[in-house]
Amino acid sequence: MKKNSIFFFVFLLFALLPVSVSAAMIKIDINYKPGEERNEYGADIKDGYWNFPAVKVPKSREKEQYSVIIESYDTKESKDEKIEINGAEFSRRHILLPVNGVITFVNKEDFQRQISIIGEGESEPVTVTVPPKSFVQQPFIAAGSYKIIDGMFSWNTISVNILTTNYVWTLKENNNRRDVPDIAPGSYTLKIYYGTTRIYSDAFTVVENAVQNFTYKIENGRVTNLDTLSTSRD
Repeated sequence: MKKNSIFFFVFLLFALLPVSVSAAMIKIDINYKPGEERNEYGADIKDGYWNFPAVKVPKSREKEQYSVIIESYDTKESKDEKIEINGAEFSRRHILLPVNGVITFVNKEDFQRQISIIGEGESEPVTVTVPPKSFVQQPFIAAGSYKIIDGMFSWNTISVNILTTNYVWTLKENNNRRDVPDIAPGSYTLKIYYGTTRIYSDAFTVVENAVQNFTYKIENGRVTNLDTLSTSRD
């Protein structure tokens, strides 16, 4: 009788365990070769405090970052970006973040700096004061478009795009490789952004208990899928 009770208990324990879906793995390889966008803006003029590009002054002289997102994929990774405040310019012009992403404002000056953050459709901005030679972290908990405005130089702004996804992967020059080992079977969309502008989109299906490889190339602002040889348009 005792043995039968133990057998029944073990059987019941396994019967009540949730049936899990076998996760798959995808491997993403992206080769990024800097091209024409690197030379879009001219040389700098520096006098110790002011720092302006010599040509095309209204535009940013900084090459934007490429970012990859996977829509419908849920991850616990955190994402943050840094903005340095120095003189009459920010160190970044366009930032892409997932919901709950964080921006760290770093004040390089010997006096405090104020910035305003206003969301699209909002009437009242949020004011952030950054102490001298210090930093302040600002989370973004809602998706949407935001503008960051320098309190000292109102024309000095940053565009921020907060996406509903929680997966954003920032690319570096040359080879980029990312393994996603815990992705569930199903339909997903891989998108590539330049700054806050989407330049490429690729829908794919993850198969159960399989390892799938995706290979892309970015050159001269164009994305090429080397598996299908499709190329994004400018």
